[in-house]
Amino acid sequence: MESTITKEISLSKEQEEKMDQLISEHNQEVPFFYEEGVCEIIFVPIENGELRVFHHKPKNPVSKRPVLFLPGFGTSPWSWRHFSVPMHEKGEYYILESREKTSSKTHKRRKANMSINQLAKDLAEAIQYLGLKEKDFVLYGSSFSGGVILAGLLEEYFDAPTIAIHDPIKDWRAQKKLTYIFAPIPPFIVKILKPLLAKIVLARMKNKSAKERYLDFVRNATVWKWRKTGIHNLKFNISNKLININQEILLFHGPKDKYHDDEEFVQYARNLPKGRYIYMKSAPEFRELVVGISALELSKVTRDENIPKSLAVFEVDLERKKD
Repeated sequence: MESTITKEISLSKEQEEKMDQLISEHNQEVPFFYEEGVCEIIFVPIENGELRVFHHKPKNPVSKRPVLFLPGFGTSPWSWRHFSVPMHEKGEYYILESREKTSSKTHKRRKANMSINQLAKDLAEAIQYLGLKEKDFVLYGSSFSGGVILAGLLEEYFDAPTIAIHDPIKDWRAQKKLTYIFAPIPPFIVKILKPLLAKIVLARMKNKSAKERYLDFVRNATVWKWRKTGIHNLKFNISNKLININQEILLFHGPKDKYHDDEEFVQYARNLPKGRYIYMKSAPEFRELVVGISALELSKVTRDENIPKSLAVFEVDLERKKD
């Protein structure tokens, strides 16, 4: 399958104005999802453990269906605090924290399976446990969790009426070097070295919001879980399997950063037979807020409707030509 792009990877002046308007309308002063009284805390039983879920259900929502959101690899609630801001008292959402995160409970550490395939099975268990399997809902994953969703679709572990992924991974390529470096080192030593490693990386970073996210990322790392995740996913690569995913996938991207390049995700969307590419470029500090805005807008329409106009304006036209 050969594809071409009929539009440059940039926002027009009109699109930039619409993005600024969306951010302005939704960047409200509200409590974050992890603050007391905002969400119900649920623990979902999975193989050899439990996963924490934050559930927020407004009394008078503007949404028509719930969103099940999976944050990226190893992130803490603080790093995704702005995701819930647009949806607060407007849309129902579940935030599922996967097993590599500090919040997950592991019953038998030695038997812990941190492979993406296992995380996809966990997601299937969560969808069933939360009562979403037979409902109309939005399944939304970011980065690492976007890869988990795609892997689960390939194995037919689950499905969802609407599937959205933001800057998803399709292989373990970017993480291999770090895995090879740290895998031989005992976790307690890596834990001691965490502050030093953070300083080395932060010294090379210029963006303030990115620095804050990374520092929180390292501070909240559960080393043995991350180590196992790296070892168990060294061979993860679904690049050549994307063509076998038959569901429509809404691939969101933006803003560009060190690990998320514009062109990479355009090609990613091309390789998905029913992939649609929505370019949500914003300032880096609004990254999580924009994901929350996208989730809210998708929750306002049902499975039988197209993506809302508020998001469609940012879709890049991908022309596909069959061989």
